[in-house]
Amino acid sequence: MTAFERLVHTPLAKALGWTLFHSLWEGALAALVLLAVLFVVRSPRARYAWACVAMSGVLAGFALTFCLLWSQGGGAGTAIPHAIPRAQLIENQSPPGPPARFPIEDVLPWLAPFWLAGVVVFHLRSVAGWMAAGRVRDRGVCRAPDPWPQRLQHLAARLRVSQPVALLETCLADVPVVVGYLRPVILVPVGMLAGMPGAQVEAILLHELAHILRRDYLANLLQTVVEGFLFYHPAIWWISSVVRAERENCCDDLVVEASGDAREYAAALAALEQTRWAADRAALAATGGSLVNAFAVCFTSRKGSHGRRSCRPAF
Repeated sequence: MTAFERLVHTPLAKALGWTLFHSLWEGALAALVLLAVLFVVRSPRARYAWACVAMSGVLAGFALTFCLLWSQGGGAGTAIPHAIPRAQLIENQSPPGPPARFPIEDVLPWLAPFWLAGVVVFHLRSVAGWMAAGRVRDRGVCRAPDPWPQRLQHLAARLRVSQPVALLETCLADVPVVVGYLRPVILVPVGMLAGMPGAQVEAILLHELAHILRRDYLANLLQTVVEGFLFYHPAIWWISSVVRAERENCCDDLVVEASGDAREYAAALAALEQTRWAADRAALAATGGSLVNAFAVCFTSRKGSHGRRSCRPAF
């Protein structure tokens, strides 16, 4: 028997296998509950909170299920010996039928090593992404020209961002991104500060400051960790996409509240959308929200309306 086979026949593998099996319906149930909530709730903050609860609930259910099965000695399928008299056994003996093929209690433990390998691969990929994001702010960057560093500080004070935030220009990104948690840095493409109207640039910077105010960089890190553990579950990827979309919507609302001009902000997002790039998830991009997708609807179906509610797309 190889080491791989010995691992599969351990109580740990059996508990993990049954945990993966039960997590399928647990995640599906959480996704259905979230879907029902999204049809009723319209507030981006509430939708974001519910999505985070759903995602955390699936992970908590996974951990709780594993602990319960591990404490029971490997979970369902554990054989319970019964004392059967030998005479009765011989008397009731019948010709053996065809052997059952691939019973679930024998198949599930084989999922454990593949799940472990997938977790390692996904987390290594995430670590590589975070390291690459850290290098972006150290290479090909230069200090933003005056007076934008001073204007950024005024915008941070308007949003009550207490952390010091640096503003740099980069040649490695096509859209503004915020990188870092303890020492956040806003990276903007070279030429954006001079090529866009000042009001639009301020709206974009407010969006990035909103991410810093909400500590979304740390939330994104934790979200990536959960995705790594539950990488096999389609419901988790859908819930995760809802979390990211509503996160951007929350920042959009903060920008509109601070600037008071949804039209100018939508115009700024539309300008950025033309040069949108496939940003890594480790960096929080300003163009990730859904406000830009509602830009055409906002100004074709409701011309003359300047209210914030008119720019909120329906689910």
